[in-house]
Amino acid sequence: MHSLPQLNDLLEQRIALLRRLAESLEGSQPALVRNDAEAIARGAAHQAELCRQWSLLEEQLRRESERRPRAAEAQAADLSPETLHSAQLEQEWAALGARIRHLTRVHWSLLRHMQRSLAVLARVIESCAPTYTPESGLLRPEAQLRVGE
Repeated sequence: MHSLPQLNDLLEQRIALLRRLAESLEGSQPALVRNDAEAIARGAAHQAELCRQWSLLEEQLRRESERRPRAAEAQAADLSPETLHSAQLEQEWAALGARIRHLTRVHWSLLRHMQRSLAVLARVIESCAPTYTPESGLLRPEAQLRVGE
């Protein structure tokens, strides 16, 4: 028989993982603001790893909850320390969920801003390209041969 404390341990692991994800999202915001591609890539890789761990943990939680007998569910209805701890975990879960939603909205906004900035930069580069290409006629014919070699 799997007890409520074992399920609570898994729930605590899930909360800890969610905390780490929130910290990672917060930690990558300065990289997004600075357009630091390397730091953005490191943050994204870390967040992807946390999501992978999340999926594994969710699968484990699902299996554990399916194995949990009805007697343990009835035990959860009383005011035992495990039940009170479960209620605290649920409150923290809700708070972290709201925090993650906020952080992902901020991330999305920063990424959108970066995308717009890159689009502007690409248009500027594109508009300047004819000025700096050998086909523009700015180079003498003999210089064009050396450039094209």
